[in-house]
Amino acid sequence: MGSQDGLAHISMAYIDPGDIALVPDPGYPIYSASILLAGGELYPMPLLASNRFLPDLAAIPPEIAQRAKMMTINYPNNPVAASADEGFFTEVVEFAKKYDILICHDIAYSELAYDGFKPTSFMQIPGAKEVGIEFYSLSKTYNMAGCRLASP
Repeated sequence: MGSQDGLAHISMAYIDPGDIALVPDPGYPIYSASILLAGGELYPMPLLASNRFLPDLAAIPPEIAQRAKMMTINYPNNPVAASADEGFFTEVVEFAKKYDILICHDIAYSELAYDGFKPTSFMQIPGAKEVGIEFYSLSKTYNMAGCRLASP
């Protein structure tokens, strides 16, 4: 099982029919598909160049944020290749605490960084462990998408 399975299953475990989930747009298809399979409602968070391809949390209407149960973020991002810094992740932690939202951070591309750049883990931020989980994948790091490892 890979991180895609975890991303799908967290929705099945956490989202009830009618619950709202905040998802990046564009984003990896499982973010939205898993919410829909669980009977949840999607609220897309546009990733725009004008905001460094980060969701604008202030643009989420308070009535949506109050109903949201989960938010998915993905940095380093696929497909826009953006990275998030500690300031953004701190804003996400504060938002999650204010509205009681579970943050699911897909960090599958964390090892694909060059020239000394080290992507920030959401879990580095104080308070992140109280509001979120992080999904990591070996398949991207070792170019083994679809492969499964096992030992006897």
